[in-house]
Amino acid sequence: MGFAMAELEDPPTLLQCCMDFICDNLDDLCHKVRSQNTGSLHIAFRQQDVFFHNELSELFLSRLWEKNKVTDQVLTLLSSPDTFRLRRVCVKCTPVGLEGLRAILYNHKLVELDVSNINVKRASSIVQLLYESSQDVLQALNVSGLQPNKQDFNGEPFGNFEGLGAFATINRTLVSRLRNIRLLNISHTNFDMQDLEMVASELPHLESLDISKTYVSSLTPLLLCKHQLKSLSTYGVSVVQGRDNWEEDEKHSAERVIAELSSLRHLDISTEETFSVSGTFFASQNQLKINVDKLLSIPGVLPNLTSLDISGRDLSESTLLSFLESHPQLAFLGVMMGPACFWDFIWDEEYEGFRRDLRVTGEGNEAQILEALRQYSDRAVYVQKALYKLFGRTSGMEHPRVDVIKLVVQGMKNHCDTKSLGVQMAASACLYNLTRHDISKSVPSRDLSDVVNLTLKAMEVFPNHQQLQKNALLTLCSDRILQEVKFDRYRAARLVMHCLCTHEDATMHRMAVAIISILAAKISTEQTALLGTQNYLQKLLRIVKEKTEEQQVDITLKFTLSALWNLTDESPSTCTTFVENGGLELFMQILEVFPNESNLHTKVLGLINNIAEVRGLRKVLLREDFMEYVRKLLVCDHIEVSYFAAGIVAHLASEGRDHWNLREHTWEQMLSTLLVAVRSWNNPSGEMVAYRSFHPFFPLLECYATPAVQLWSVWAMQHVCTKNPDRYCPMLIEEGGEERVKQLATNPTTAEEVRKLAKLVIELLQDSKLPLRQRKLLKPADTAGSPGQED
Repeated sequence: MGFAMAELEDPPTLLQCCMDFICDNLDDLCHKVRSQNTGSLHIAFRQQDVFFHNELSELFLSRLWEKNKVTDQVLTLLSSPDTFRLRRVCVKCTPVGLEGLRAILYNHKLVELDVSNINVKRASSIVQLLYESSQDVLQALNVSGLQPNKQDFNGEPFGNFEGLGAFATINRTLVSRLRNIRLLNISHTNFDMQDLEMVASELPHLESLDISKTYVSSLTPLLLCKHQLKSLSTYGVSVVQGRDNWEEDEKHSAERVIAELSSLRHLDISTEETFSVSGTFFASQNQLKINVDKLLSIPGVLPNLTSLDISGRDLSESTLLSFLESHPQLAFLGVMMGPACFWDFIWDEEYEGFRRDLRVTGEGNEAQILEALRQYSDRAVYVQKALYKLFGRTSGMEHPRVDVIKLVVQGMKNHCDTKSLGVQMAASACLYNLTRHDISKSVPSRDLSDVVNLTLKAMEVFPNHQQLQKNALLTLCSDRILQEVKFDRYRAARLVMHCLCTHEDATMHRMAVAIISILAAKISTEQTALLGTQNYLQKLLRIVKEKTEEQQVDITLKFTLSALWNLTDESPSTCTTFVENGGLELFMQILEVFPNESNLHTKVLGLINNIAEVRGLRKVLLREDFMEYVRKLLVCDHIEVSYFAAGIVAHLASEGRDHWNLREHTWEQMLSTLLVAVRSWNNPSGEMVAYRSFHPFFPLLECYATPAVQLWSVWAMQHVCTKNPDRYCPMLIEEGGEERVKQLATNPTTAEEVRKLAKLVIELLQDSKLPLRQRKLLKPADTAGSPGQED
C-alpha cells in the first residue's frame, strides 16, 4: 500500500521509525538480568554494546511515554548509565511507582523531573527519594497530583486532618538539599501554609511556583522570595476552614502581596469552576479571594508581566482596558469563563485599540477557543467549555485542520477517566467533525491513529452511554481510518461488537455492522474466533432475521451479511456457532425470500463456502433442499454467485462418493454441473474475492479422481494471482503452494484443462519474482478489499 497524500506531506523520519521499532519490540530486544550486587531483576538489551547518548535517551523515553509503555520494569532498562544518559525525565500519568523512580534516580543526575499523577500518594515521598539519591543539581520538579485519598486517613475529614500537608512527613533539611530548584509544580496536592513557608524560605533560587488546587489560605510567605519569583500560578487554590488560616490585614492582603512580586513575568489567579447538571458554570465559594479590580488598579503594578490569567474572576471593563494600555509588553491574557472575552477591545479586530499581538483565551472566537485548549489542557471544566464552543464551529468544516485535531486530542487524552464524561462527549463530537468524509484523506495517519485510540478509550470507559458510543461509531465509520490507519483492530472490533449488542438504535446498528464487516477481515483467525461467540453471533443473526422477515434489503442487511462472512472465514469455531444457532436455515430463507438479489446470494454462499471448508460441518450441508439452491445458483449468470456455489460443491465433493448421501442430487450430477460452470467462466475484470490464505485450497488439489474439484481450486488461484499479484503471489509461494501447483502440473494423471491452468499459475508466480519493469504477465493491482466491502 502506498503512502496517502497526507503522509507524503509529513513522512516519519528514519529516527522516528527506528524509535518506534525499538519501543514496539522491547520483549524481543531485551532480556531479564539479575543484579550481582542487589539480586534484583531488571531488563537490558540483549545486544550489550548499545549506547544512547543524552538526546537519544530522552527521545526514547518520550516515545515510550507517548506509546503508554512506561512502567517500573521499563525504567530498569533506562537505569543503566552504561547504556543511557538521562538529564530530563518525564513519566507523568504513568503507573510508575517508587521502585521505578529509584532505579532512575540512583543512576542518573537529573536537572528536570516530572512525576505528576504517577502511582505515588505523597509528594513528600518523592522529595525523600531525591534526598536519598543526592539529586542536588535538580532545577525543575513537577509532583502535581500526588496526594493521598481521603479514605487513606481512616475517615478523618479531609480539611481537618492535622499535619496533612504535602511535605508534612519531611523536614527542612531535606527540602534545603534541593536548593537549586528553580521550577516547582506542587499543584493538585495537599500542599498547605506550612509547606509554602518551607518552600519560600528554603529554596533560594525558586523562580516558578505552581500551587494551583492546593490549600493555601494566604500568599504572604511568598514575600520571602519576591525578588526572584518570576512565575506564580494559584488557579483554584482552596481556603479550607480551620486549616492554617491566616488573618490578613490590608498590608498582607492577596492583592498587596502579589503587587510586591515585581519580578513576575507570569501570573495565573484564575478560579476553578464547577459544571452543574443544568449546564451553567459557577465559581466555588471557598477559593482564594482576590479583588482583581483592586490589584490591577494599583499604580505601577507588575511592571514586567507578559502573561496574565484572570479567567473566572470579576473585574470591570475599564480596569482591564487601562491595565492593557499600561502593559504593552503583555503577550497572553486569560479571560475564560467570563464576559471579558466579548469586550470590543478584546474580541473585535476592527476596534481601534485591538491588540493583534495579544493571545487571549475565551469563548468569543475561534482563536480564543483554540488558545484555551492550548493553555488549559489539564483543566477538565475549561476543556469541556472550549470543546462545546468548538463543536459548533467545526460542524460545517470542509478543510482539514490538523492543528485543531491535535488540541482536541490533547484535551481528550488528559481527561479520560469516569469523571470526565463531559469532555469525552464534546471531544468525540468535535473529532467526528474534524475527520469525517474526505477531510480525513488529508490528515496524517499518525494523527488519525491518536484519534482512533482515544475514541476506543472513550468507548471502554463509557460503554453504556449511547450518545458517546454513537459519536465513536461516527468517527470510526471511515474508509481511510479502517483501511489505512494503524490501531488495534481487534480491540476496535470487540468494542464495536459490544456496542452493537448493548444499544438498540438503527443508525448505530448500521454503522456498527459496517465497521465490523471491514475489521473482521483484517484481524487474525484467532481473533475472529474470539469475536464469534454465541452472544455476538446471535445478535448479528437477529438483525438478518428481522430484515428478512420484513423483506427489506438495505445497507444494514448487506453489511451484516458481510460481517458474518468475514467472521466465519477460516474460523471453524465460529462456523460451528453459526450452524448451531440456526444460521443455515436463516440463510436458506434469504435465498427463498430474495430470489433476484445476486448481491445477497454472493454473501450467503460466500459464508456457506466457509462452512464447507470445515470437514466436521460438511455433513450438515448435505441436504436435498439446500443442494437444490446450490444447483440453481451454480449455473446462474452472475459469476460471483456461481463461483461460491461451485466452491461449496467442490469442498463437499472432495470427501468422495462414499460420503455423499443425497439421492436427488447425486455426486456425479453435481460434479458434472460444477465442471460445466467453471468452464463457462471468463476471468472478470476485477477481483471478486479476498482470501486470508490458500490453505483451504491445498486439499482440493490432491483430488485427482475429481478433476472438477481441482479445476475450481486452480481457477480460483489464477484469478486472485492475476487480479492482485502483489498480495497473492508471495502468499502462495510462502505457504508452499508453488510446489503443490508444480506437482499438479507434472502429474501424469492430471486432466489437461487443469494442467493448463496450473502452468498459468506457475508462470504468474515466476513473473511476480521479477522486477516490476520486467514482468510480462502481471501489473500492480489496486489494494484489495474484503468480500463485503463493495457496500
